[in-house]
Amino acid sequence: MRAVAKALIVLCVFSFVANAAAQEKFRAASGGFSTAIHALLWLAYEKKIFQKYGLDGEYLALESGTPAMQALLANELQIVFTTGALAITANLQGADATIIAGGINFIPNKLLVRPDIKTPEGLKGKRIAISRFGSASDYATQVALEKLGINPKDVTIVQTGGNMTRLAALSQGTVHATLLSEPHTTVGMREFKLNSLIDLAESGVAFPQNCFIVKRSYFEANRPKIVNAMKAIIESYFVLRKDKPLAVSLMKKYNRVSDEDASLGYDYYLAKYGDGVMVLPDRKGLEFIISQVATTNAKAKGQTPESLRLLDGSVLEEIKKSGFIDKFKK
Repeated sequence: MRAVAKALIVLCVFSFVANAAAQEKFRAASGGFSTAIHALLWLAYEKKIFQKYGLDGEYLALESGTPAMQALLANELQIVFTTGALAITANLQGADATIIAGGINFIPNKLLVRPDIKTPEGLKGKRIAISRFGSASDYATQVALEKLGINPKDVTIVQTGGNMTRLAALSQGTVHATLLSEPHTTVGMREFKLNSLIDLAESGVAFPQNCFIVKRSYFEANRPKIVNAMKAIIESYFVLRKDKPLAVSLMKKYNRVSDEDASLGYDYYLAKYGDGVMVLPDRKGLEFIISQVATTNAKAKGQTPESLRLLDGSVLEEIKKSGFIDKFKK
């Protein structure tokens, strides 16, 4: 009897191990998730589109891209949707991050300030909030200050968190300015009478705001999984384009905004710019980040997107050649 029991235990153990292997998680994360473009991942997870393509998908919503990139490099995630700037800083430190698709390829932010600040000069001596040093909000803030003619040494940059956290800090007066994206810019100007000093979407600066990033080593060993993950994400985009109410419901769930503000985010990020997911980010944007990093990091001097192995367009090329995207367009 004991022998039978032991045999059953062994069989159960082997069954558990085999099942665990078959159900291996494919973890995708947003590094900063407060804009509607992240609905690409929300839908793929919520409606089990990852599973449709053979992936046991799991989604993590992280307030900043920095911890998301750290988790990717530690093999705790398989794909991250965050700023391409983090792939640059990671690879300068010897990592093997690579960008396989884009998202938003410009700076979709306005610099909002307290109601008493009317001009750029009013920023001097004030506190400006970003999410994390090295994040998209960090580099974009430097662009905003340059465009406004303000020396970064004349302000204090502080780390506070994502869009919602920064809006709260600005509305409460603990900081005096921050970059925000829609619908948070509209909410801030409507609810808290904040002023906008500059709209960086109109600056013409190419910028890798959102990109899909993987570890090259994982990609090379698991290429079919990465291709299928991008198929799920691209399908999610086409579903969202056809079903605005669904997109709005997801935004309300993840961002806790009203129907009106969710609709605004949808119109801006998905209806207008969502097809950026099917192209690589602009090379000029990556060059811009490298040049910015080079001012404080000597390792960045003379580097290019090619020398840092930042871009790999083979996944999108394979998907397009297969007719996958044409099927949804029809």
